[in-house]
Amino acid sequence: MLAARVGLPRQGWKIHCSSTVDDGQSVLDHVARFCHERSTAFKYVPSRRHLAWRNSKEAPAAAAAKFITVYPPVHELDEWVRGLHERIGDRKAPAILGDLRWRGGPVHVRYGGFQARTTLGRDGLPVPAIVRPDGRFEPDVRGTAFDPPAWVELPLFLADQRRRLKEADPGSLADYAFESAITVTAAGGIYRARRRADGVPVVLKEARPLITVGSGQAPERLVHEGAVLEDLSRVRGIVTKVRAFEAGGHSFLELDAIEGDTLNRAVYSSNPLVAPDSDERTRVAYRDRVLSVMGQLAETVRRLHDLGMVHGDLHPGNVMVDGSDRPVIVDFESAAPVSTEVSRTDLIGAHGYAAPATVRGAARDEYSLAAMTLNAFVPLSFLHGLDPELVDEHIEAAREAFLLDGDLCTELAGRLSVWKVASSTIEKSRVDSCVGQNPTATPPGLLQAARSGLSALVANPEGGGSRVPARFGPQVAPTNDEGCIGHLQALSATGMLSPDEQMALLQDARRPCLTKGMLGGLASKALLVARLRLPGADALVGELVDEVDETVDLGLRDGLAGMGVAVIVEHARNPSERTGEAIREISRRLGGQCSMTDEWHVGLLDGAAGIAIFHVAHAGLIGDAAPLVKARELLVAALRRCASTDDGRLEVRDGPRTLPFLGAGSAGLGVAILAYLEMAADDELEAVLPGIERACSAELVVHAGLSDGRAGMMVFLAELARSGRGSPDLTSTMVRHVRRLEWHALRVEGGVTFPSRDLDATSPGLAHGAAGVVIGLDAAARTVAGGDALRALPDYLFLRGGTR
Repeated sequence: MLAARVGLPRQGWKIHCSSTVDDGQSVLDHVARFCHERSTAFKYVPSRRHLAWRNSKEAPAAAAAKFITVYPPVHELDEWVRGLHERIGDRKAPAILGDLRWRGGPVHVRYGGFQARTTLGRDGLPVPAIVRPDGRFEPDVRGTAFDPPAWVELPLFLADQRRRLKEADPGSLADYAFESAITVTAAGGIYRARRRADGVPVVLKEARPLITVGSGQAPERLVHEGAVLEDLSRVRGIVTKVRAFEAGGHSFLELDAIEGDTLNRAVYSSNPLVAPDSDERTRVAYRDRVLSVMGQLAETVRRLHDLGMVHGDLHPGNVMVDGSDRPVIVDFESAAPVSTEVSRTDLIGAHGYAAPATVRGAARDEYSLAAMTLNAFVPLSFLHGLDPELVDEHIEAAREAFLLDGDLCTELAGRLSVWKVASSTIEKSRVDSCVGQNPTATPPGLLQAARSGLSALVANPEGGGSRVPARFGPQVAPTNDEGCIGHLQALSATGMLSPDEQMALLQDARRPCLTKGMLGGLASKALLVARLRLPGADALVGELVDEVDETVDLGLRDGLAGMGVAVIVEHARNPSERTGEAIREISRRLGGQCSMTDEWHVGLLDGAAGIAIFHVAHAGLIGDAAPLVKARELLVAALRRCASTDDGRLEVRDGPRTLPFLGAGSAGLGVAILAYLEMAADDELEAVLPGIERACSAELVVHAGLSDGRAGMMVFLAELARSGRGSPDLTSTMVRHVRRLEWHALRVEGGVTFPSRDLDATSPGLAHGAAGVVIGLDAAARTVAGGDALRALPDYLFLRGGTR
């Protein structure tokens, strides 16, 4: 609420107020009256439902418990903090992480931005920004501890409050030396620590008051978990509770530390199908290891059931595996007696491992165990609620790859088939009906089904798709790569854009874009309109030029690199001083601001590879090698961030994992290298392509989409084949990719479609849905056909400005 004639400063001290849901209206009334009396601005979450979500475990830690934000005059902060505290009173309210709490009440304070401004973070991506006294921007850090910028003077009254909090008795927390946070949520954290008395490593589990988990409060759930662990203390395979205590109003459990890792990292991550050519011996050894671990876990769960308990939330993240491959269940927050009537609100199982709500009692644990077993081989149980027929598809794939016993497959099918009972999906023919036995016919067959499914889903977005029932959460802002331009771009590139869809494109061209670059943003809209020779391309490019000075992002997806490629194409078609100056400014900024530190993104959509694409296009425009030098520097620096596996796969390092994908992984880097090699020979860069080809030849890929899935790998392989640099196995690899897309294909009226990024809904999106898969399938069809079809491979993503 912004009072008339009241301007909002760009940054400063802000006041946050928290509240329980029951007190929310009263707190809001007091704060609103206080602010109206002083003609100052404030904002608040709009409903009890939204406030309940802010006060729950599901809320991001940085946003949790924030109900009202007040923007006080800079010289009246002391008066306003004390005044609001007096108005609201000492009522109970949840703490806001990252803020300084005033005298234990609902009022909190932090320093930060009032208006949206951005700067580049350490990884090269835009982050919220504030301005230093010297005029430079720095990130507006929104962490979980009160830590104002060093150059901000802390008012005396806040310094006194901070000192009092630091001097408060830590209670039993003083008995521990904290080492690291395993996870931190709105409801509390899980920390690695050592007891000071004997140096023994332990895990501390924290619950924060007045934050809900399911239908209960976090401390109540932790007390419940402690009681369950005491009752089950004699059961092998369950974490040991050492003690429970309270400190600073928070509840804690001390648990024995398990030396190992979670089930998905300790076991699932070694699935041999991530390699392109694993042998039977390796797959059988992995199978035996999985079945040994899962057998021990099933025995632990059976003992729970014999004691009359149901775990209720089994998934790989709740199971630790030690160095002897012994699984230990470490989370009992949802455990309850078998006889307990659990409400739907308290059914908080993880997506992909939780049975439908119609399944209750011990059968929920049995379902979770079956899903965990199947996902160790083919990790796609997330899709079973969207298309229950995929249960049999995935079990058969696991049986074939890992030689699973028939009895085990029957048992898995029996437990996982509950989705068929819960589903009301229309009977449709199997995907196999459009995929013949002739491998060369496979890509066109599935491509046609996917095109038809995409058109049907776009024409009827509510009736043609499906979604797994989800909990309430924030409305995530849509991105253009999941919108109209994305699917029209896919249909256009694959020769399927109808006159009606061209009209839809013209109508969409008049709407503002949420992003500025490629994959459905303003740049790709301009290039698509130009490629189809529709009116309006020059106006769209004019919008891009107008945005250059205000754009912080450097990347291809939403920044200067993507914008620059579109402006280059327009300048080549219709040169002007205005577009020429914009290109020079983009080149200058990309050359000066891309620092390529160890944390900088190297991917195609948001990192160095995408910026290299711009420099290659710029070199082609001006006929000068200088931009190629910049492109090569970026590509070489990006390759230093890659890692080679023992079997020769080259992938981008991303923390503890490596990425082969188009959006952020080595496939995107490979596409940029191929674009560079069209302009200049380079033995060093060419030498890495076989490793990227191997990375993009994996049999197992969890996602189907373009940005982080199988379709993006297929696009790189098609570009590699077109360049003549692929291996003799490339065509057969492409056919296998198409066949493995059957693992993801969701049947809808008229064809098939594919899941969203979160694998919980169908999606027509370009980056993470059916539109991107259509592009991958078209690339596969052309690769398999070879000849003129491959030579005419479209510039699907306009990485060469749509000129091919």
